Amino acid sequence: MLAPELALTQAISGQTSSSRRGAADAVLADSSILEQLLDHIADRLPAVTTARIGMRGDRPDEWFDSRHAAEYLGVHRDTLRKLAAERAIPSEQDGPGGKLYFRRSDLDAWRNGGGRPRHLASTLSAVA
Repeated sequence: MLAPELALTQAISGQTSSSRRGAADAVLADSSILEQLLDHIADRLPAVTTARIGMRGDRPDEWFDSRHAAEYLGVHRDTLRKLAAERAIPSEQDGPGGKLYFRRSDLDAWRNGGGRPRHLASTLSAVA
């Protein structure tokens, strides 16, 4: 029985039964190339992933201004400022009324902790 892809190819191209063997060999060759490519990717994937994770760990903790921090979290800048004012997300400020700065690790911790203000989290858990 022919592979579905081969049967479809033959139906579209109108190949006769005498040319089926050549088409089957071509499909097998393509399949072999794909298998080799997948094996190569599978062999390299753990090393590349480990290297990329390691590179992140070597960098010092990055600081973001409010625009970049809001972008990083996917929230509006006003929402981020409100969260900082509520002390839901740790931040540093230049001075009274100055620019806000956020550490990447603090933003990641907030995101991993549920990513919502503490008062909202307690309200939601009380309702549930």
